[in-house]
Amino acid sequence: MTSTPVPPPPPQATAQLHIPGVRLLDVIGRGGFATVYGGVQESMARPVAVKIDSRPLSDERNRRRYLREVQAAGRITGHPHVVSLIDTGVLPDDRPFIVMERCDGGSLVDLVARGPVAPADAVALVRAAASALGAAHDAGVLHRDVKPANILLDSYGSPRLTDFGIAAVEREGQDPTVTLECLTPDFAPPEAFALSTPGPSGDVWSMGAVLFFLLTGRGPRRGLDGSVRSLPEIVRDLDTPVRLDEPVIPAEIRPVLARAMSRDPMERYRNGTELTEALAAIQDAMGNGDLTVAGPVVAVRLAEAGLLSGAAGSAPTAHTVALGSSSTPPAPQLLPAGARPGNPSAASVPVLSPEDSLAEERRVRRQTVAAAVLGFVAGLVLGALTGWAVPTLSSALGGSGLNDSAVQAASAQATGTAGTAAPAAQETDPSAQASTPPHAVGTCLGGIVSLSGISSASEVDCAQAHSWEVFATGTLDAATSGRTDAELEADPTVIATCTAEAARAYGISDPEVAVLGPSEVEWTVNGSRGFSCIATPA
Repeated sequence: MTSTPVPPPPPQATAQLHIPGVRLLDVIGRGGFATVYGGVQESMARPVAVKIDSRPLSDERNRRRYLREVQAAGRITGHPHVVSLIDTGVLPDDRPFIVMERCDGGSLVDLVARGPVAPADAVALVRAAASALGAAHDAGVLHRDVKPANILLDSYGSPRLTDFGIAAVEREGQDPTVTLECLTPDFAPPEAFALSTPGPSGDVWSMGAVLFFLLTGRGPRRGLDGSVRSLPEIVRDLDTPVRLDEPVIPAEIRPVLARAMSRDPMERYRNGTELTEALAAIQDAMGNGDLTVAGPVVAVRLAEAGLLSGAAGSAPTAHTVALGSSSTPPAPQLLPAGARPGNPSAASVPVLSPEDSLAEERRVRRQTVAAAVLGFVAGLVLGALTGWAVPTLSSALGGSGLNDSAVQAASAQATGTAGTAAPAAQETDPSAQASTPPHAVGTCLGGIVSLSGISSASEVDCAQAHSWEVFATGTLDAATSGRTDAELEADPTVIATCTAEAARAYGISDPEVAVLGPSEVEWTVNGSRGFSCIATPA
């Protein structure tokens, strides 16, 4: 990072913001890294939504993220079931903005808030959204965050796929990244929990989960009463097929759902287009339903239902964990130039063709145990933030075949102490423990997983292909009261330590820089405030 990243500031008065050709009106959504304003495109006198990111483009990582979203949305912006991109640009303070079509019908979450959707309407809605997904796949774009909240309804009741903020854009000669910047447990495909290479079939699983949600009123990984299950419970049941024998799911739909949501990616519809065709084949048997997925009649019905006042483009709010001030942080630690461990090549994960299905199946099976360990580590974060019950690792992985040493190693990694024995409490220096980073300088890491705005990564052998390396460590400033990504990136010690210059001095020629903070356990139980600066290997 080469400039000062800041957490989302309080929304500015619209008079202080100048978006060319747009008159801003009010705030209609706010998330962890962006604020969405409603406005009017003056030349056309039409309503628009303006998303303003809080992360300046002078930071290389933010620039890449912004370009990825714009490129992904731009490739399919003319599709009738995609929220259209109208304009984009950069404010004087280097923050990017995107002007989009405004959808005032709320999202599919708002629609289901009144109860499950009639089967005919559910099939029609998902068929339309799946056609947008198919167009994205044809254009080389993976959405990677398909969920009801990202399917909006415009003023005519037509569904629109939105939020390509973590999309993967296919580039010649490159494989899609396996890094997850967002994971929505209810709607993420099973392989996402194992950091497998993303593909169109993952989006298909998520769209199938959306159809399940519309029909039942709950996500496929929730209890029958809609109760939230802990992440370890979810991971433990990843190999268990989703139950489709509920009376609210018509018999005609069950085969489509079973294939779309198969545990094995190779058994699913290959892309959004194939899913669209399957839904079209059963739509006639469903009848017309109560809604038509386009046209003024739907707008009237939505207005009568009170759904046309929903916020467009709302983003989830990041959780923040408050903590009191700590002692003055010690000086950051850097590895001397030339002391970098090895020089492995960057990770390159091949995209498997259908002919490699047998090998892929074996690989997925081998990753089941790894996914369980990863799920538990992530569950420590998400469980504490959302109030989910998080059992011990041994109980969470019951029946997985892991031996005691594997369980202990995973537990150590979850608490930020992998590779070392935890000292007795009476021998621990509190000040030293508070400054212990999550990963030491020279550590190599796999892909990043971010849950509720908090990122983590698993340690891997530096002799193997890896995604990140730790080039510096330090302790958070006493004034920093949380551990979300935004709060870490705004910390003055992080800003001074995790620089591209420091990464280059470490030996990484063209670094993309990020920061990882303490685990939930270290933060809340041990009071740890250490951080690790990480960069992509050369």
